[in-house]
Amino acid sequence: MRRQVRMMLSVVLTGCMVLGMTACGEKSGGGTAAPEERNESVAAESSTAGAAAGQTGEVAEEGGAANLVMLIEEPNVSYFPVFLENIREKYPQYSITSKTWDQSQVEKTVKTAFAGGEAVDIVKYFPNQMETFLSADMALDLTPYMDKEWKSIFTENALDIGTYDGKLYCLPITTVYPDIDVNVDIFEEAGVEVKEHWTWEEFADACEKIKQNTDVFPFAICDTRVGWFQRNAFLQIWDTKEELESFNRGEISFKDERVVTALDKINDLFAKEYAYPGNGAFSQTKDQTQAAFSQGKIAMLFNVNNGGKKIRNVMEEAGMTNIRTISWPTMATGECDYVLGGCDGYFVSSNTKNTEACINILKYLTSKEAFELQVEDGDVVPANVEGGTNEEFSRDSARVYPKEILALSAELNDYVYYNIGANYFYDKEGTLEELESLRTSAQ
Repeated sequence: MRRQVRMMLSVVLTGCMVLGMTACGEKSGGGTAAPEERNESVAAESSTAGAAAGQTGEVAEEGGAANLVMLIEEPNVSYFPVFLENIREKYPQYSITSKTWDQSQVEKTVKTAFAGGEAVDIVKYFPNQMETFLSADMALDLTPYMDKEWKSIFTENALDIGTYDGKLYCLPITTVYPDIDVNVDIFEEAGVEVKEHWTWEEFADACEKIKQNTDVFPFAICDTRVGWFQRNAFLQIWDTKEELESFNRGEISFKDERVVTALDKINDLFAKEYAYPGNGAFSQTKDQTQAAFSQGKIAMLFNVNNGGKKIRNVMEEAGMTNIRTISWPTMATGECDYVLGGCDGYFVSSNTKNTEACINILKYLTSKEAFELQVEDGDVVPANVEGGTNEEFSRDSARVYPKEILALSAELNDYVYYNIGANYFYDKEGTLEELESLRTSAQ
């Protein structure tokens, strides 16, 4: 089993998580539709190809034609269509089929193609969650292609998150972790102080005061993010990092008193109907929760750091400008004051027939030009570009932990991602049994 290089993302972000936003990205879709395809190809012209080659120092021979499949284009993200347009203009000799990126379908899409002898050549995925592909040797080692010039675009140690056993497999493009957007006016109405960092007890007390003193719900969280409560708790409830690592290896039971206590505290938020809209709180879409925030129906929106700028724009259009972004509440009492998170990134399928073309495209996707487009869209990027990190939206990057128990198996990952909140609410004992079964079967 490959062991990921465990470098704290404080180094990755300050010099660069899990989310396992894991990720958790604002721009990560959660639908179930099969990826859509769009194919556009342009006839090759050797002179144009040669010019493009000279600009980037790619490893391919000038004018080399290639047919590639890319799975990076996420709906409603403005820069991906621009990226694809620029790539096609830069490399007209490449015939590119673009598949729509859907977080719930990525692994299935890539593995199905691989099993059929086909390649999804370039894939957007999470650098800190590559085990599912590495265990089947489905990702190309990028180490031989990462020269000094290419590496210089990344912040110090940024590439460590996608490095396993000394080999680089996935290039980070955004740094993502959960935070909370706050309507300060509602907090003031409720007589609650807005704190940048707070304990779990302070957060629960604030929710109760907001419920008692206003006619709005304390918070909203969309369906694909409910599991973030449990995932953060699983990182925070240990006295030492050694205990955390033992839990992440599956050596500590989900029935451990510390785990159950944390799950009960989370469940209490929903039992007391702090979460919008009360009944149905586990099934709210991202659009529904954002609409509730912009309509003044909730005091807090559980969000991600790279979604902060977007929500500010939405709120400003709704006439609400007194918005702040604060940290996720912590259950930590020992040294494990961590949060989930990670990076979006790109990897190349190991069975690609067009390695050189893939490297050329990766170099563009991680170029100064591409990163600057992401920054304009509100991303926090692990790159040496102006505006790559914004203090309000990157303050907790040092708390991101690059390893979670979800890495034990795809089944456990999916259960915590999509089911744990509602299942625990309706059937506590059954949920603990299911978690235990998933833990032990992954050993």
